[in-house]
Amino acid sequence: MTLIVGEVRKLLTIRTALWFALASVALAVLNVVIVSLASGTLDEVTEKEEALGGMPLLLLFFGAVAVTAEYRHRTAAPAVLVSGRDPGAVAAARLVATVLVGLGLAVLTTGASFALGVPILASHHPGPDLTTAQLISLAGGCVLAGTLSVLVGAALGGLLRNQIAAVVAGIVVYFVAPSLIGMINTSAVDYTPFGSVQVLTKGVHGATHSLPASALALAAWAVGLAVFAVLAERRRDLG
Repeated sequence: MTLIVGEVRKLLTIRTALWFALASVALAVLNVVIVSLASGTLDEVTEKEEALGGMPLLLLFFGAVAVTAEYRHRTAAPAVLVSGRDPGAVAAARLVATVLVGLGLAVLTTGASFALGVPILASHHPGPDLTTAQLISLAGGCVLAGTLSVLVGAALGGLLRNQIAAVVAGIVVYFVAPSLIGMINTSAVDYTPFGSVQVLTKGVHGATHSLPASALALAAWAVGLAVFAVLAERRRDLG
């Protein structure tokens, strides 16, 4: 627990989290304004849900940048030596801390999107308004998708230990790989990180599996990558 608290404090004292928070909120607000006001009439519930949801790409990048910063500034090895703990334990604490901060960013981003988007949709578009249950379901899906995306990015950062490589790998995992998989089996795309995020944020409808199944699929990807990152860190030298 001490390691996790220390890593959270470290993340909150640098500017990375702040800049990503500002950028994520700005992008969420821009997305909901453009979709709500420049996409014609949104009179279906599914269309209004799509306007409020969004791809948590910046949160994916936050996870990658936050973890690789340790290797970029050569503070990973000193952190292990000072803590007196196993490198794997330090890496695991770093991932948990990044996810906790990422959860805050996901809540902030979703809150900004809903605070602006719900009144716009209610006042500018006909048809039924989103019910409280629908808003809660969508908000929960967006927060979960954002938080797990942070873990995916953080795990890739821990595995690759290079900022650019981790960001590129995140783009490949979220966008390139699903396109290639879709050429072989269209229904399998729903089980990729991109497909699961799309279902959770209501960016796509008529998927082959439910919200809980999508959450489990994305969690499996995120946790699986995180486990590999921790195991890889335990086997590396401290250089």
